[in-house]
Parts: sequence; C-alpha cells; structure tokens
Amino acid sequence: MVISKSPFIALVFSLLLSFGLLCSGVSAHGRKQYESDPQRKYEECQERCDQKQQGQREQQQCQRKCWEQYKEQERGEHENYHHLKQSRSEEEEEGQQRNNPYYFPKRRSFQTRFRDEEGNFKILQRFAENSSPLKGINDYRFAIFEANPNTFVLPHHSDAEAIYFVTKGKGTITFVTHENKESYNVQRGTAVSVPAACTVYVVNQDKQEKLTIAVLALPVNTPGKYEVFFPAGNNKPESYYRAFSYEVLEAVFNTQREKLEKIFEEQRGQEGQQGMFRRAKPEQIRALSQQATSPGQRGGESLAVNLFSQSPVYSNRNGRFFEVCPEAFSQFQNMDVAVAAIKLNPGAIFVPHYNSKTTFLVLITDGYGYVEMACPHLSRQSQGSQSGRQDRREQEEEESEDETIGEYEQVKTPLSPGDIFVVPAGHAVTFFASKDQPLNAVAFGLNAQNNQRIFLAGKKNMVRQMDSEAKELSFGVPSKLVDDIFNNPDESYFMSFSQQRQRGDERRGNPLASIMDFARLF
Repeated sequence: MVISKSPFIALVFSLLLSFGLLCSGVSAHGRKQYESDPQRKYEECQERCDQKQQGQREQQQCQRKCWEQYKEQERGEHENYHHLKQSRSEEEEEGQQRNNPYYFPKRRSFQTRFRDEEGNFKILQRFAENSSPLKGINDYRFAIFEANPNTFVLPHHSDAEAIYFVTKGKGTITFVTHENKESYNVQRGTAVSVPAACTVYVVNQDKQEKLTIAVLALPVNTPGKYEVFFPAGNNKPESYYRAFSYEVLEAVFNTQREKLEKIFEEQRGQEGQQGMFRRAKPEQIRALSQQATSPGQRGGESLAVNLFSQSPVYSNRNGRFFEVCPEAFSQFQNMDVAVAAIKLNPGAIFVPHYNSKTTFLVLITDGYGYVEMACPHLSRQSQGSQSGRQDRREQEEEESEDETIGEYEQVKTPLSPGDIFVVPAGHAVTFFASKDQPLNAVAFGLNAQNNQRIFLAGKKNMVRQMDSEAKELSFGVPSKLVDDIFNNPDESYFMSFSQQRQRGDERRGNPLASIMDFARLF
C-alpha cells in the first residue's frame, strides 16, 4: 500500500503549528499573568531599590515610587475585574429607570457641578425629566456634596431655600450675613435649614472619614434651577466680585487697585487655590469649630436639629423611624418640608402604608433592600409607550378623559447605597431590607404640614377600623375571614420575613385569595 507524502507532511505541519500556537498562548498567558500581578511587580521593584547604591533619602523615594506604581496597577486590576459586572448592572439600571420614573440610581442620575481632589458636588436630574408623574415636585432640586477629611468648603450662597442633611461624617457649618454669624457642629443625622440669604461655609473636622451632605433646594428665581455664588474663588469657581469694575471696587472698599488685585487676580494661577474644596490645616479646623454650638442649644432659634437625638416616631425590635415635621421645627415651615430616617434590621419590613399629603424623596445611605409600590400611572404610560413621544404627549393631554380607576402596576426596585426613590402622596408603599444586611435611608418629605401616615398592615391598620358590613361588601367574604387576616399581626409598623414564614403554613389554602390580591404588598 502506497501512502502519499503530501497529506502526511501537511498533517505533521498542522500538528507542529498547533503546538507552537499553544505554547505561544501559554507563554502569552504567563506573561499576562505576570504583567497583571501587582504584588509580584511591587516586590521586584523593592528588590531593585535595595540593590542600588544610593543614600537613605533616595532609597525612600525609590520605595515610595514602587508603592505608587503598585497601588495604581492594583486599582486598575480592580476596575477591570468589576467592569463586566458593572456594565451589566448599568444596563439593568438603565432599563429600570426607563420604565420606572420614581427610581434614580446613583450611577446614572447625577451631574457633577464641581469636582477636585478634595471633594465633589453633584446634582440630581430634574424629577420629571423622563416622565410626568413627578411634575408636582419638579421645582425642587436634590444634590449631594462630599468633602474629604480636613477639607474646607468655600463660602457660597444660592438663589434657593435649602435644607442640608448630614448622612455621613462630622463637621462645622457656618452661616453669615452682613449682620451676624452662626456656627453649628454637625454629625450624621443633623438637618440644617439654610435660608436663601445666608452665605455658608463648611469644614470637615474628621481626619479619616468623608463628610457627606444631602441637599434639598427650592429655587426662588427660576423653578427647578438654582445657581451657586462664591464671594471668594479664583478659578472654577470664580469670585462674583470680579464681575464688578475696579472703579466700583476701589470706591466701595476704599482700597487701591493694587491691593484688590492681590485678592482677585494674583492667586488665580496658584494650584493650591483652585476649586470649591480646599485642604485645611489642623489648627485652622480647630479654630473654625471652637465657637460652634450643637443643634438645639439655642432653643427655638436654632437652624439645626439632630434627627437621631429625637425619640423615634415608630420603633420595635425590627426597625425604627425618625421624623421632624415643620409643625415641631418652625425653620422647616418656609419650605414645608419634613426630614425623616428609616433604620431596618436585616430581613425587616416597613409595613405597607401611604401618606395623605406628603411626597417623600428617599435616599439609601447604607445596606441593601427593596421597595414595592402600587402605581396607577405606569399602567396608562405603558399602554402608550410604543407610540413615540408625540403620542405620549397627546395621551397625557387626554388622560383626564380616559383615566381608568383601580388599575395598578407593581413597582419593585432593588435599592443600594446612593440610590433615590420617590414615593408620591397617596401611593401604597413598603420598604424591606435584604436577609443578611440592614437597610438605612434618609428622606425629605415635601408638602409636609398636616400629613397623616396611614398603615395598611401590622397590628394597627386601616382595615381593622372598617365596619363589618363594609368588610363583607368590599371583599365579598364574611367579615370574620377578613379579620382573620387583618387582625392576625401582633406588631405594628415593622415586621420581619422570619415571622411571616412561621405563619406561612397557616395562611396556605386560606379562602381569602381575593384579599391578598388587594394587599399584594403584605
């Protein structure tokens, strides 16, 4: 039998080529592993520094350079590791936000106004930017600023009434007008009323932790838009004094132009004098904080109150709810705003409820969980979502004629730190923490005076107050069966999934399926 050499040679060549590519791939993979191993490269860099003939100072510089390279590469590897996961979660967030006008995820909803090495200031998009259900609160704006440890925030005022709420860290907030000055030492849970007339500056007292403040603003000029003005600043931001001519400044300050230029001109190019946030020396921080008082020390005249120094409005072993209303704190009456905080233990539920007048902006500060809400608007919006913007606009104009009653969409959204969820007045809602982590949130309540919170579940709930005949006519079953459900809870306000599971067997097969359809959020 004769064997042709050509196919045999081709087969051998193919095997050799495959082996070579395999070795090359292994080698390339090994190189890639080496190149992406920050720890190994850092150790080798240290060895090279030790082997060099150099003085102690040069060796320290060499070691410091190795450390900087190591941290930079480690940070890059960390970002690459999470890139795919983040891109997928961002797509999910985008889809959720598109279909859910009440949800504002941290990573997609803010625009940065100021950012430098010592801090940042970012503002949330307009509430009704993507949908009409929140048109009633579109005049308000929400913002967050973060200041690094030992950082000073430049003096500024805005054309808006505002409330500052400290969500993390501790610091000093000072208000000045042409007549007086007030300073407050603030910490997590402190809410401060900021009149539009006041110039404000802030210092982060802590040496390690950032100072984070949530800001609710109500503009006084253009609805939904406010500006920030800085008396001192050289570049991003600039001082508003530079808008005046030197002839005017010389006259009103009785000062020669040369001195004025030292304040407004000479420092513009200095790197240390850029930005809204400035690094402060320890002695400067101590001096700025020395004369400050704690919230409440001035009694009714105080512009600040600490939410967590108040007794909780609702509390049990599963959670706590704190709230300061404008009726109790007169400084919040101008904006008609309440401030609140929710603390849920792992696996706990803030039972379904609704607010009679108040719309709440809820900011998640710690932990993970979910919100579920019954929404009458989304079902109407979803019907017209395929028709384009013009059709949606026409649909909104005709909504008053074509509105249906008693149809709801379930809004269920996962929550994580930095996310914002808006709960309109009258909407039944519940928040619950994940099984293994607590859920903490702070909230601003808009249109807060004379608000009532009506609970739909728990030991105290609205259905328990109904007449027996009303229960029978509403649910279509004997009132005793209704009572078996609504009178069953032994705790109010906060419950836990573990307690609910213990009663699960008792509820299976219960003929009140229609009731549970009504109360899907239980």
